[in-house]
Amino acid sequence: MPPAQTEKHVNDNNRPLIMVVDDETKIRRLIATNLERSGFDVMSAADGLLAVEIFMKSSPRPDLILLDVMMPGMDGLECAAKIRDIDAVPIIFITAKSDGTTKLRGFDLGADDYVTKPFSIEELIARIRAVLRRSQAAAKPDEPETQIENGPLTLRLDARTFVANGHEVHLTATEFGLLEILMRRPGAIFSHEELLHKVWGAGKTSEVQYLRVAFTKLRRKFEEAGLEGGIISAYSSHGYVLRDMREDALEYL
Repeated sequence: MPPAQTEKHVNDNNRPLIMVVDDETKIRRLIATNLERSGFDVMSAADGLLAVEIFMKSSPRPDLILLDVMMPGMDGLECAAKIRDIDAVPIIFITAKSDGTTKLRGFDLGADDYVTKPFSIEELIARIRAVLRRSQAAAKPDEPETQIENGPLTLRLDARTFVANGHEVHLTATEFGLLEILMRRPGAIFSHEELLHKVWGAGKTSEVQYLRVAFTKLRRKFEEAGLEGGIISAYSSHGYVLRDMREDALEYL
């Protein structure tokens, strides 16, 4: 096994550890070099099977995995499924495939982001930092949560109020429930069934028209608050996604 495929650099500065999984040596080295310059430690693997093996043996385990989709042997989707059986580590897919079906499969497996080749290193690092920040925030369950923020959007959980672009917006209980789900994971796609089950209950999971009506009203309220369109989008007849509007996050859907 070539040393470059399993080498792991860890120092005492508590730098985030990123695993880079890609069968192209030049891409692995390019990403690793730039990540290390940007304050990350890096470990790598040349295919999905090796990545699973390294992940299971690593201590500490990586804080995030950059995972190519198209690889010989075990591809990235299968690799992600096996890792998800072990740990909830954040995963960002990197691939030349930009079709909606592949994206949906990735998100269904619990992917946190999806970057299409070719990409800029600056974009990749911004996405890594955004995903790590979300992951770290979710790992603090003992801290009382009073509000959720996404750029100009603030959902105040304690007061059950919503502020968009500095304006308080009146929401119905249904609209508040839907927006809370989307605000907790901006950029993630939530299926029709999941949204209907969580907000309307198990007996309403086929009532897609409920979502169409509710999101039409939410979009109108955003526009009345001075926000541009496209903040909430329907995705390929599968579900809905709220755009990640935080400072260093990039729109990718």
